Amino acid sequence: MLLLTNHIGYRSAGPKKAVLQAEEGLDAGAFSVIEAESGRSAFSGQAVYVGPVASWRTGSYWRLDFSPLRGEGRFRIELATSEGTLRSADFELRERLIEMRMISGVGYYFKAQRDTGEWLARDRGIDFERPRAGRDERSAATREGGLLDLHGGWFDATGDYGIHLSHLSHASFFNPQQAAFSAYAFFRVFELLEDSGGEQYSMISRRLLDEGTWGADFLMRMRSPSGSFFRSIGREGAFDIVSHKRRIELEYRGSSSQFGEASTAAEETVTDRSYEVSFRSGGGFAIAALASASRHYYPGAAFSRDEYIRAAKAAYACLERDNELYANDGRWNLLDEYCALAALVELYRATAEPGYLLEARGMAARMTGRLVDTGEGGAYWEAAPGRPFHHASDAGMPVFVLLSYAGIEKDPSRAASARGACEKAMRFELAVTREVANPFGYARFLFRDEDDGSIKRRFFFPHNSRPKPWWQGENARLASLACSATLLASEVAEESLAMELARYATDQLDWIMGLNPFDACMIEGYGRNNIQYSFNGRFDFLNAPGGICNGITSGLEDEEGIEFVGPAEGGNSKGGVTDNWRWAEQWLPHASWYLLALSARVAAEGKAGAGSYGAGA
Repeated sequence: MLLLTNHIGYRSAGPKKAVLQAEEGLDAGAFSVIEAESGRSAFSGQAVYVGPVASWRTGSYWRLDFSPLRGEGRFRIELATSEGTLRSADFELRERLIEMRMISGVGYYFKAQRDTGEWLARDRGIDFERPRAGRDERSAATREGGLLDLHGGWFDATGDYGIHLSHLSHASFFNPQQAAFSAYAFFRVFELLEDSGGEQYSMISRRLLDEGTWGADFLMRMRSPSGSFFRSIGREGAFDIVSHKRRIELEYRGSSSQFGEASTAAEETVTDRSYEVSFRSGGGFAIAALASASRHYYPGAAFSRDEYIRAAKAAYACLERDNELYANDGRWNLLDEYCALAALVELYRATAEPGYLLEARGMAARMTGRLVDTGEGGAYWEAAPGRPFHHASDAGMPVFVLLSYAGIEKDPSRAASARGACEKAMRFELAVTREVANPFGYARFLFRDEDDGSIKRRFFFPHNSRPKPWWQGENARLASLACSATLLASEVAEESLAMELARYATDQLDWIMGLNPFDACMIEGYGRNNIQYSFNGRFDFLNAPGGICNGITSGLEDEEGIEFVGPAEGGNSKGGVTDNWRWAEQWLPHASWYLLALSARVAAEGKAGAGSYGAGA
């Protein structure tokens, strides 16, 4: 029997809840929120029975809502049950302090992940993984026979000291945005804090610009002679000599080498383009990051404002012309469009050239044309015709980017149309999430089953998807949806919808910060029960403070189940798992989206007036 709360704390003005997890048949009644210091009751309410969830086999659930409680300080919950009084751990109520503490802590995680030591030394003179056939003349004329200086960036994950703009390109619809998006995110977080009246965040703002500039400088070095970017610096094996194995990594068009040799390796010819990116495989956000860097110049940068913007413009011209040639399937899809639109928005903000705005309008129209109306006020995105968009890390990206576009659009009707599309998309997300027993408010989604083509709804990323056997916990997905819901909540006129969006956003962040069935905070060094990463029974790779792990998944054998596999110890492992990366490994997108979600909340509070955002939700 557990009384689950957000380990790190709640905003004083905003949605607040706890969840009781217990065996079916328990009686749960009145609860009180108690001031930890004085012992005085600050709020009273009634536990609401929700029942079991899917096939989680974790018991039944009751929801305890205390949103009306205001004030600051330390509190705990006491709940009357048929088995006696149950008490929660202490938690905090604060205004903004929690957000700023976590933005600071997670920001420092990136500094710890910077390319450094023997890896940086190797990356100052690095070569290609394999010879390239049919050399592009522009590349051959510039780089023939020479090692490239590609140092910089951030190590991708706890067990992956490679540096990647993206991967999973062979699966067409699942590219995550990695190092380039992280660089962009730091500039965007800086802007969101500025929008909130950010003079009180001056030191954090400096660190944000410093980290964004570190990422932008790396992207400048990752430019290929064609005008695109190199996709990846490959990780070496855990026990390899770094200087022997670290290379610029290629990606096959038809299969992945992440879990062994790519099945299409013998069938594909490796060319320059095998190493380079499309919009969806990192190019769009690399352009957006460089354009942002040109507007937010910070001392210590290795390049000038002019160099950043020239590189961004040249890269956009290349990919706008040749994106189909870089895409694995030779086609644009929703991912290319939202990545290209992000690039266009930042290019327009940096240059004020009307051509970029005109192209952004066209790209936004292409995106909104992919919405499928459900007839109930909502709509869902299709990545391609007949394929609902779902994503393990970037589910909130279409709304996030469209709202950014609406912010630069000079035509009020076009801006309103973009915001209306975002509203429809988020109404659908709300509806899918609340249509089943769901005490945590965990974001559910729509997807196409790869076995029979049927359309289904589920809690967790399916095992049998195009990128299989890649599936994992999805804390980035939750944070991306939290970010988009928060940004939209401050734009909509309907107060009840704004409150629903605020609650939905809070639910996703609460889950990451400990309010989940495993009572585990996903942020290393904060809260309780941080999971540890065990690599084949060893602890060679340890999670860094402030980093966010992959998180909770469906069951090992049951897609409707739930799992959070800890380290294998003493020769024992759950379900044969000896490398628990799917759950325990930290990854850049989780931290990037979490920073954006928190800063969006601070900006929304500033926009609405101190203490009013999400009030009463």
